[in-house]
Amino acid sequence: MIYKIYLIDGDNGISLLNTTFKKFKKPEIEKIVFEDFFNAINTTIDNIHKAISEDKETNKIIKLIETISSTILLFYHPISRILICSISDEEDNIEKLKESIYKIMNRFWQKYKSELELYRSTTDKTKFQIFKVDIEILTMGGEIAVEYPKLIIIKNVLNNIRSMGIINDLDYLVAMNCSGTNSPLEISRMLEKTKFEIHEVLNKLESLKIIKK
Repeated sequence: MIYKIYLIDGDNGISLLNTTFKKFKKPEIEKIVFEDFFNAINTTIDNIHKAISEDKETNKIIKLIETISSTILLFYHPISRILICSISDEEDNIEKLKESIYKIMNRFWQKYKSELELYRSTTDKTKFQIFKVDIEILTMGGEIAVEYPKLIIIKNVLNNIRSMGIINDLDYLVAMNCSGTNSPLEISRMLEKTKFEIHEVLNKLESLKIIKK
């Protein structure tokens, strides 16, 4: 689940708004995560300014940081010059998170294009606060990237599919661990595989209609 989302002015690093969906259980973890988070923001803004000064493209500036307890995603929207940042559980589906971030930024630009110009001349950012409602809708209350795959066929059918060679041993083991309560990250740890390997298998199993994400 997403902990927080920030919209930050890429020109000066000032937060335009932020919204919280979940709090960290342990203050010590929160401290470490936020240190990494703000370091990443500062570095990214420095890179943006450097790219602009050198007349380089800034539309591909996206940064993903995976830590032991969270995922930090930063995306720069060059037209608006806004940096959108999220902190979420390490278990969240990265691709779904990226899609949600893109949608948030595009809607923000569509709704507040003129207000951004006003803000940059007056520093008045009060009108942006209502956008928190849009963020909540577009992220499904912060749960847009939460994924707990569930096996949707009976074990006998799964065994038959395996014996026919449609799925291999790893596919079978992953499917058997899709209980509806295990995240892909938990499954990767159970089977001692990378998150990428498990996501590849899950995509295959979903396409075969063996599991539902």
